[in-house]
Amino acid sequence: MVVILFAGRFSRAEKRRQRRHIYLEDAGLTEKTKVRYYHALRKLTPYFEKARSLDQVDHFVCVWIKKMWRSGEPLLTIGDGLCALQYFEPTTRRQLHHAWKLFTVWRRIEVPSRAPPLTRQLMRGMAAYEMEHGRLEMTVMLLLGFTCLLRTGELLNLTIHDFSLGKDSGVCALKQTKSGRRDNVNEVVAFDDMITLESVRELIKFRQISSTGIKLWSGTPAFFRQQFRLLCDTFDLSAHEFRPYSLRRGGATHLFQSTNSMEAALTKGRWQSSRVARIYISDGLSYLPNIKMSSKTAALLSRYYFVSPQQG
Repeated sequence: MVVILFAGRFSRAEKRRQRRHIYLEDAGLTEKTKVRYYHALRKLTPYFEKARSLDQVDHFVCVWIKKMWRSGEPLLTIGDGLCALQYFEPTTRRQLHHAWKLFTVWRRIEVPSRAPPLTRQLMRGMAAYEMEHGRLEMTVMLLLGFTCLLRTGELLNLTIHDFSLGKDSGVCALKQTKSGRRDNVNEVVAFDDMITLESVRELIKFRQISSTGIKLWSGTPAFFRQQFRLLCDTFDLSAHEFRPYSLRRGGATHLFQSTNSMEAALTKGRWQSSRVARIYISDGLSYLPNIKMSSKTAALLSRYYFVSPQQG
């Protein structure tokens, strides 16, 4: 986690105490990013060390990229390796021209394995199924992830104190998000879907009464992913390879379809670049024609559904 120190009138001794176990080189990276960077660097370093001067670095990094290409390594490793090298060795910035060119070519010719968007019809059916079987937590996770366009980590970190719920709408506070860390701010997402609103309200009420903890999801991230896979199996959706991130992608795709506004999707999805949001949503739309329902899926959707107060 990125460390945040609040400015104030601290003495020099207090500042020394606060900073004692904080290393500036690492403080700018999240734990997950550090793990990815170190993993990639372990593979890149033997090639980097062959360079006898800064002028040779680009050549040996390119040798590494070509080796990774032939060995079947994912593109993510290359991106992490190049970013990590420039982060920990700033002198290599603007020196890896050919290496970044190879990265761009690789990205252009190899289609990434993105999570397909989950449609609202499927999400609502799955959420209703979980509700009828007494699994309110999973119901809320599905509804919130889709409605608020939440990344999986953001979704699983939510607590009962992160919500302000009114009669017709609610606000969800997000702490230490991917985009919020860039500007050192906390983000919020507003939602007015009544099914989501009432489901969240019920789960918060249950948490307060039962004292079972403050997190909305009481299990581990691994258990959530396992339950999501089982739910997809139940609805005969395994062939589509939906993942928890499909909730965010599906929510963004649905929002654009219902509003025809890229700006609305960009704002709620908290993307920094309109270009990235446009690619993201266009790619999501391209999946929709291929999402076919089997007879089993259709039967379950006809049995499990929510009747929305908004008729939506």
